[in-house]
Amino acid sequence: MNYVAHQVLSFSRPAIQLGNLLGEVVKGRKYEHYPFEVQQGILLHRFIDTFTDSHPLVHQSTKLLHHQQGKYAPIVVDVLFDYFLIKHWDKFVNEEFSLFKNNCYTLFQANTVLYPTRLNEILHYMLKYDWFLTYSTLEGVSKTLKNISKRTRFENQLSHTEEIIQQNLENLEENFLLFYPELEKNCHEFLFG
Repeated sequence: MNYVAHQVLSFSRPAIQLGNLLGEVVKGRKYEHYPFEVQQGILLHRFIDTFTDSHPLVHQSTKLLHHQQGKYAPIVVDVLFDYFLIKHWDKFVNEEFSLFKNNCYTLFQANTVLYPTRLNEILHYMLKYDWFLTYSTLEGVSKTLKNISKRTRFENQLSHTEEIIQQNLENLEENFLLFYPELEKNCHEFLFG
Protein backbone atom coordinates (compact mmCIF):
# COMPACT_ATOMS: atom_id res chain seq x y z
CA MET A 1 0.00 0.00 0.00
CA ASN A 2 1.13 3.53 -0.70
CA TYR A 3 0.77 6.95 1.00
CA VAL A 4 -3.00 7.38 0.64
CA ALA A 5 -3.87 3.98 2.10
CA HIS A 6 -1.43 4.45 4.98
CA GLN A 7 -3.22 7.67 5.89
CA VAL A 8 -6.72 6.23 5.55
CA LEU A 9 -5.70 3.30 7.73
CA SER A 10 -4.67 5.71 10.50
CA PHE A 11 -8.41 6.19 11.19
CA SER A 12 -8.34 10.00 11.45
CA ARG A 13 -5.95 10.04 14.41
CA PRO A 14 -3.48 12.87 13.65
CA ALA A 15 -0.57 11.56 15.75
CA ILE A 16 -0.99 8.11 14.21
CA GLN A 17 -1.16 9.67 10.74
CA LEU A 18 2.12 11.47 11.41
CA GLY A 19 3.70 8.26 12.66
CA ASN A 20 2.43 6.42 9.63
CA LEU A 21 4.09 9.04 7.42
CA LEU A 22 7.30 8.87 9.47
CA GLY A 23 7.24 5.10 8.97
CA GLU A 24 8.48 5.76 5.44
CA VAL A 25 11.90 6.76 6.77
CA VAL A 26 12.19 5.85 10.48
CA LYS A 27 13.91 2.47 10.73
CA GLY A 28 14.88 0.12 13.53
CA ARG A 29 14.35 1.33 17.10
CA LYS A 30 14.51 5.02 16.20
CA TYR A 31 10.73 5.10 16.53
CA GLU A 32 11.26 5.09 20.31
CA HIS A 33 12.39 8.74 20.11
CA TYR A 34 8.84 9.88 19.30
CA PRO A 35 5.73 10.37 21.48
CA PHE A 36 3.68 7.23 22.14
CA GLU A 37 0.88 7.79 19.59
CA VAL A 38 3.41 8.71 16.89
CA GLN A 39 5.25 5.47 17.76
CA GLN A 40 1.97 3.62 17.24
CA GLY A 41 1.70 5.16 13.79
CA ILE A 42 5.24 4.13 12.86
CA LEU A 43 4.55 0.58 14.05
CA LEU A 44 1.23 0.61 12.18
CA HIS A 45 3.12 1.57 9.01
CA ARG A 46 5.35 -1.48 9.48
CA PHE A 47 2.34 -3.68 10.21
CA ILE A 48 0.60 -2.53 7.00
CA ASP A 49 3.72 -3.23 4.94
CA THR A 50 4.25 -6.69 6.47
CA PHE A 51 0.57 -7.68 6.22
CA THR A 52 0.41 -6.49 2.60
CA ASP A 53 3.69 -8.10 1.51
CA SER A 54 2.69 -11.48 2.92
CA HIS A 55 -0.94 -11.59 1.75
CA PRO A 56 -1.88 -14.21 -0.91
CA LEU A 57 -4.03 -11.74 -2.89
CA VAL A 58 -1.12 -9.32 -3.11
CA HIS A 59 1.13 -12.19 -4.21
CA GLN A 60 -1.41 -13.02 -6.92
CA SER A 61 -1.34 -9.39 -8.03
CA THR A 62 2.44 -9.18 -8.19
CA LYS A 63 2.57 -12.48 -10.12
CA LEU A 64 0.39 -10.93 -12.83
CA LEU A 65 3.09 -8.29 -13.39
CA HIS A 66 6.21 -10.24 -12.49
CA HIS A 67 7.22 -11.46 -15.95
CA GLN A 68 7.58 -7.83 -17.08
CA GLN A 69 8.39 -6.01 -13.84
CA GLY A 70 10.41 -8.60 -11.93
CA LYS A 71 11.32 -7.50 -8.40
CA TYR A 72 9.61 -4.14 -9.06
CA ALA A 73 6.14 -5.70 -9.43
CA PRO A 74 5.29 -4.99 -5.74
CA ILE A 75 5.99 -1.27 -6.30
CA VAL A 76 3.52 -1.23 -9.19
CA VAL A 77 0.92 -3.00 -7.03
CA ASP A 78 1.45 -0.54 -4.14
CA VAL A 79 0.78 2.47 -6.34
CA LEU A 80 -2.12 0.77 -8.15
CA PHE A 81 -3.78 -0.15 -4.87
CA ASP A 82 -3.85 3.54 -3.91
CA TYR A 83 -5.49 4.19 -7.29
CA PHE A 84 -8.14 1.53 -6.58
CA LEU A 85 -8.71 2.90 -3.07
CA ILE A 86 -9.40 6.35 -4.52
CA LYS A 87 -11.56 4.87 -7.29
CA HIS A 88 -13.70 3.07 -4.68
CA TRP A 89 -13.34 5.83 -2.09
CA ASP A 90 -17.02 5.98 -1.06
CA LYS A 91 -17.00 2.27 -0.16
CA PHE A 92 -14.23 2.70 2.39
CA VAL A 93 -14.02 6.32 3.56
CA ASN A 94 -16.72 8.63 4.98
CA GLU A 95 -14.92 11.83 4.08
CA GLU A 96 -14.76 13.46 0.65
CA PHE A 97 -11.43 12.67 -1.00
CA SER A 98 -10.42 16.29 -1.67
CA LEU A 99 -11.12 17.24 1.96
CA PHE A 100 -9.19 14.20 3.22
CA LYS A 101 -6.25 15.05 0.95
CA ASN A 102 -6.16 18.70 2.05
CA ASN A 103 -6.41 17.73 5.73
CA CYS A 104 -3.48 15.32 5.32
CA TYR A 105 -1.36 17.93 3.58
CA THR A 106 -2.17 20.54 6.25
CA LEU A 107 -1.26 18.07 9.01
CA PHE A 108 1.99 17.12 7.30
CA GLN A 109 3.02 20.76 6.78
CA ALA A 110 2.24 21.72 10.38
CA ASN A 111 4.60 19.09 11.79
CA THR A 112 7.75 19.30 9.69
CA VAL A 113 9.83 19.84 12.82
CA LEU A 114 9.31 16.13 13.60
CA TYR A 115 10.70 14.91 10.29
CA PRO A 116 14.18 13.75 9.37
CA THR A 117 15.65 15.57 6.35
CA ARG A 118 14.71 12.73 3.97
CA LEU A 119 11.03 12.97 4.89
CA ASN A 120 11.01 16.74 4.43
CA GLU A 121 12.40 16.16 0.93
CA ILE A 122 9.67 13.63 0.17
CA LEU A 123 7.02 15.98 1.55
CA HIS A 124 8.28 18.83 -0.63
CA TYR A 125 7.68 16.77 -3.78
CA MET A 126 4.43 15.28 -2.48
CA LEU A 127 2.95 18.75 -2.06
CA LYS A 128 4.53 20.30 -5.14
CA TYR A 129 3.21 17.57 -7.43
CA ASP A 130 0.07 16.70 -5.41
CA TRP A 131 0.83 12.98 -5.21
CA PHE A 132 -2.52 12.03 -3.67
CA LEU A 133 -4.39 13.52 -6.62
CA THR A 134 -1.88 12.00 -9.06
CA TYR A 135 -2.70 8.52 -7.76
CA SER A 136 -6.38 9.04 -8.67
CA THR A 137 -5.90 8.36 -12.40
CA LEU A 138 -4.17 5.62 -14.38
CA GLU A 139 -2.21 8.33 -16.18
CA GLY A 140 -1.03 9.55 -12.78
CA VAL A 141 -0.08 6.01 -11.78
CA SER A 142 1.99 5.71 -14.95
CA LYS A 143 3.64 9.08 -14.31
CA THR A 144 4.42 8.10 -10.71
CA LEU A 145 6.02 4.83 -11.80
CA LYS A 146 8.10 6.66 -14.42
CA ASN A 147 9.37 9.01 -11.72
CA ILE A 148 10.20 6.08 -9.42
CA SER A 149 12.00 4.46 -12.35
CA LYS A 150 14.38 7.44 -12.57
CA ARG A 151 15.23 7.22 -8.87
CA THR A 152 16.08 3.52 -8.73
CA ARG A 153 19.70 2.51 -9.13
CA PHE A 154 18.99 -0.70 -11.01
CA GLU A 155 17.64 -1.34 -14.47
CA ASN A 156 13.85 -1.60 -14.44
CA GLN A 157 10.75 -1.47 -16.62
CA LEU A 158 8.72 0.91 -14.43
CA SER A 159 8.52 3.39 -17.31
CA HIS A 160 6.63 0.79 -19.37
CA THR A 161 3.70 -0.34 -17.26
CA GLU A 162 0.65 0.98 -19.15
CA GLU A 163 0.05 -2.08 -21.31
CA ILE A 164 0.57 -4.71 -18.61
CA ILE A 165 -1.63 -2.78 -16.19
CA GLN A 166 -4.42 -2.54 -18.78
CA GLN A 167 -4.12 -6.26 -19.57
CA ASN A 168 -4.53 -7.17 -15.89
CA LEU A 169 -6.60 -4.28 -14.57
CA GLU A 170 -9.76 -6.26 -13.90
CA ASN A 171 -7.96 -9.00 -11.93
CA LEU A 172 -5.87 -6.47 -10.02
CA GLU A 173 -8.96 -4.48 -9.06
CA GLU A 174 -10.79 -7.63 -7.98
CA ASN A 175 -7.83 -8.63 -5.79
CA PHE A 176 -7.75 -5.16 -4.24
CA LEU A 177 -11.47 -5.22 -3.44
CA LEU A 178 -11.07 -8.56 -1.66
CA PHE A 179 -7.84 -7.61 0.08
CA TYR A 180 -8.50 -4.09 1.35
CA PRO A 181 -11.37 -4.88 3.79
CA GLU A 182 -9.13 -7.53 5.40
CA LEU A 183 -6.30 -5.05 5.71
CA GLU A 184 -8.61 -2.42 7.18
CA LYS A 185 -10.01 -4.85 9.75
CA ASN A 186 -6.54 -6.00 10.80
CA CYS A 187 -5.25 -2.42 11.10
CA HIS A 188 -8.21 -1.51 13.29
CA GLU A 189 -7.48 -4.51 15.53
CA PHE A 190 -3.77 -3.62 15.61
CA LEU A 191 -4.55 -0.13 16.91
CA PHE A 192 -7.65 -0.60 19.01
CA GLY A 193 -7.72 -4.29 19.93
